[in-house]
Amino acid sequence: MIINPAFPLTAPFRIDQFMVAPQAMTSLFFAQGILAIAIHWAGVQRRWYLWRAAVVLLLLLTLVFFTLGSWGTSDTTRFSHYLEWDPDRAPPELLWRLLRPLLLWLPYRMAMVHGLVVSGYAAAAILLACTWRARPWAGWWALVLTCSPMLRGFMQNAHSRQALAVLLLLSLLLQGARLVQLDRRWVGLGILFSAISHNTFVLNLPISLLPWLQRLPEVVSDLRQRRALFRRSDLRRRWPLIVALLILLALFLMAAPIAWDRLQDYSREEYFNQYPLSRRVGRLQWAMAAGLLLACLQRRLDPRRLLLCPLTQLLAGFGLIYIGIQQSIVYLWLPQVTCRFADGVAVFLLIIYLSWLNRYRAYWCLLPVMYMTFQYWLEGRLLTSASLECGLDDNFLCLPDRWPWQVRY
Repeated sequence: MIINPAFPLTAPFRIDQFMVAPQAMTSLFFAQGILAIAIHWAGVQRRWYLWRAAVVLLLLLTLVFFTLGSWGTSDTTRFSHYLEWDPDRAPPELLWRLLRPLLLWLPYRMAMVHGLVVSGYAAAAILLACTWRARPWAGWWALVLTCSPMLRGFMQNAHSRQALAVLLLLSLLLQGARLVQLDRRWVGLGILFSAISHNTFVLNLPISLLPWLQRLPEVVSDLRQRRALFRRSDLRRRWPLIVALLILLALFLMAAPIAWDRLQDYSREEYFNQYPLSRRVGRLQWAMAAGLLLACLQRRLDPRRLLLCPLTQLLAGFGLIYIGIQQSIVYLWLPQVTCRFADGVAVFLLIIYLSWLNRYRAYWCLLPVMYMTFQYWLEGRLLTSASLECGLDDNFLCLPDRWPWQVRY
């Protein structure tokens, strides 16, 4: 094995400490599927102790699977190195600078951060299934979200910081679409931590606010009714909200110039990924459309009533935005920029898709999406991982070949 004492300046960022283990990773993937079956059975039979145990095991396996799998990706390897040896080139956002002492002690460092973020997505899907009384489907929803080919950048290229920023904005989207009822303080905390986790917050925030456009007259009316909030008699009672809004505004103004500089840098680059144009993604989109059609036939939904449904309109809106991103890559309309927001839009699209199926109680219509997702992993990722040239490229599923305390950063 060749060991280079100098850290490389371009990807791949590490040339040793890699191995492939297709059988082990395939076993972990199948174990997640078995746990999803157990969750479904326990939910149907109302065996809640078994359901909770299977959920905990699924989250732990998700953490292990994506921690190991992300070890060989560029962002993981370079940031794990820079955290210790060149902090100025480590993640620049405030959250990661505050967490730096903790990150240095984590097993596999940024790889485990990525595993925790993906587990957060799985937990979000499970919590939504509980909230919407669809507990038997919690495991399947978690796998559909974390394993979707539409989220290859977030889940497999270890874009952990942006993935976390989008996850933290999910509560704002759900609140705006009236899909969940959350305390405003939790929504505010999500926005706050999203603002300090990645500079793309400036653009992710408007995307997550799109459902609120449907409620614009209601929001304006509510603001008019709350004018008394700013009276002197109410300031003492409401000052925490005012301070939180001022802090959020300050963070937004601080992040905006940085985000603008990053966008300019991206626009001058020649590199852009074409993951949204993958055939697997196209097949998944057709599978989603097939699921919607099956649901309409199963529930005999009136087309006119369906088109007037706010959730259907929201689903169509995010679907068109994602298609627009795909077309921008095809016709080279700033693909260096648009490709970096495809995963964030896809997250919201998938969540709204699940909520739509839940609204019309068409859970089995998720089967086409499940089939395409699992086929993608088995045929396109796991079974071909034995041929990966780990160390010569920065591929997902290049695993560490030693225990965390034996790694040299």
